[in-house]
Amino acid sequence: MARAISDRMVKSFLDLFILDLLNDGAKHGYEVMRELRTKTGTRIGAGTLYPLLYELEERQLVTGEWVSPTRRSRRVYKITEKGTKYKDQGFNGIEVLLKGGPALRPALSPCWNG
Repeated sequence: MARAISDRMVKSFLDLFILDLLNDGAKHGYEVMRELRTKTGTRIGAGTLYPLLYELEERQLVTGEWVSPTRRSRRVYKITEKGTKYKDQGFNGIEVLLKGGPALRPALSPCWNG
């Protein structure tokens, strides 16, 4: 049960977890997948990761650069200042929600039945 909840949390906030991994330095996609699995136990595939990295790049939360500009090789991603702010605000928001616990649930959803 705990594994399922952990996977759900990571996948629900996958953008934040990826930005957090990139906060430690530039990485290519395979490194992101490997480190995410090592640090959280959650597996994601290339079909999940790369579209999200492209979206983060479009939103200017990360930058991507080919290692070799003359031939296709690995694309390395780095978090931007905007990405760092987004990540920090996101994790702070999650923390506020978790600390508020049941008291916040009615405010979060008028249909909460928990």
